[in-house]
Amino acid sequence: MSPLVRSLSASLGGGMLPRTFAYGTDSRKSFLILLFGGLSCVINGDTVSAVLKQATWLVIAVIVLILVRIARDIAEFRVARRKRQSA
Repeated sequence: MSPLVRSLSASLGGGMLPRTFAYGTDSRKSFLILLFGGLSCVINGDTVSAVLKQATWLVIAVIVLILVRIARDIAEFRVARRKRQSA
């Protein structure tokens, strides 16, 4: 029996551990459950909607910046080609 299980068993008065406790795992899933439970109290539907709206605008801004860069590269290529043809 692991020290963690032994200490939990002792703290419960030496009785059996609850059936929901995973005996052989060391995966910190119980911490994640508590963390997500706490976050679910803070994050509601309006918060998620606002985050998705901001993420949408971020994606649009990145796409516009990529298109501007492509347009600049095409313009520079055309200018360079004209200079080579005239020289």
